[in-house]
Amino acid sequence: MGRAVLGFEQSDWRRRASSQAVTTVVAGVSRVQVRLPKRAGRGILAVAAAGLVLALGGCGEDGVISRFMLKPDRIIVERRPDPAYDQLFPYYVELCATSQFRSKLKGEGGVAGHAVMYIKGACKDENAPFPQLRRCRVAAAELDDPEHGAGVSVGRWFRNVNWVAVPGYELFYEGNLKPGEPLTQAHFDAAVHDAIDKGVYKGVEFHVSPSVGAGASLEEFIAHEGIGTDLALRFARSVFCARLPVTRPMLDEIIAFLNDKNREYAEGGADYNWSVWADNCAHTLRNALAAANIWSPLSVQAVKLRQILNLAVPANEFVNLAELGTEGNITDYRKIQRDGPERDALHEFHWLPTRHGALLKTLPVHQQNDLYDTTFRLFTLQSPFRMGKTQHAIELLSDDRFVDLNSNLHYFRDEYEKILASHDAQREMLASVRGTPYRRVERMFYDYIAAQRAEVESMLERLPALEEHAEGPSR
Repeated sequence: MGRAVLGFEQSDWRRRASSQAVTTVVAGVSRVQVRLPKRAGRGILAVAAAGLVLALGGCGEDGVISRFMLKPDRIIVERRPDPAYDQLFPYYVELCATSQFRSKLKGEGGVAGHAVMYIKGACKDENAPFPQLRRCRVAAAELDDPEHGAGVSVGRWFRNVNWVAVPGYELFYEGNLKPGEPLTQAHFDAAVHDAIDKGVYKGVEFHVSPSVGAGASLEEFIAHEGIGTDLALRFARSVFCARLPVTRPMLDEIIAFLNDKNREYAEGGADYNWSVWADNCAHTLRNALAAANIWSPLSVQAVKLRQILNLAVPANEFVNLAELGTEGNITDYRKIQRDGPERDALHEFHWLPTRHGALLKTLPVHQQNDLYDTTFRLFTLQSPFRMGKTQHAIELLSDDRFVDLNSNLHYFRDEYEKILASHDAQREMLASVRGTPYRRVERMFYDYIAAQRAEVESMLERLPALEEHAEGPSR
């Protein structure tokens, strides 16, 4: 039987239990693959999912839930890409899972955390009346460049939009806190005001949040619901990201999908209503990447029983993209031709998702912290009988090929060379006159691999000089 992978956001579970039977559920099955008789299978799956919700609602970290936590003794807590990375790759996406937060003053968030995405090359459109993205005006090489990119976060309490855009890497991840600086209430308040000044929530209307109540000011909403979730992530949470380089046309497709998503609610007649099963944070981000043929989309707002088969969980989507970028198929063009997203990506964008530059990073919560507990934790859920997602995350984050830029480039250069060498060795004298349905695809594929090898060799030649002149730590 296929593996069921479930995750839940129970935001302030204990504090809100009296007002909501089940609060925010960030995620569910990242992609459930089960083969059962249709009616019986759906019924069993629904009962199992409901049972797991109830079971997890009563579990503590020292019980069943502890089996699903990534903890410091099991994983490298901090992995940062090389500072030279941004000078080699003009566009990339980072799909991130964030850990549960625990405020020293306000209680704790959901154990499953949250999903966000950072897009280098996509910037917040300052002139739009509600959150929209535009292509950045330059291909920035420094993280503090205002035209570097934007973070995207789907909000549980947004009513007339689905997501907000946070301008700049520093505000999104760091809350403008410098390395070594302690997080104090003054820094927290400054981040709240910076979010207002930069129009992060410009044009956004909200459902009533139990944490702030009706009639709350924007400042109160950001302080209770925005900081640590939509921006200034490391104030409150550890962050796991899978980074994947994309092309400019792919970037345009991602931007168009997200803009259309917000326009649907801002200018249409329907409100956005966050749904654990049908339309959560991970659904939007996964489907934004699917718009660029990175992978297949997940349905939203389907019939309830069918929706159980199309759920998404933050940590699992991070692992899914990490697996795709580092371990997917780049050797068999016939298999690529049979895979819809990969085939379309190769034909339309001359791009495949398993590629050089696909790296993982982890950023721990700020350690000098007056406001939040800094214990590292990240939650992945799968079948209680198999710990595949957790273990594979540990393996990938422990492999230099997927966390170190130099090792990554050498690895993929060697892979590209092996593919090309194998093709030359197997080529037959009469192959050109034999009939094959893959002739054009084969030529396109090997041209692509040759181009990737050339690009990697150029990057490896440039890398030593770039690293020598890189200033300051990577962020």
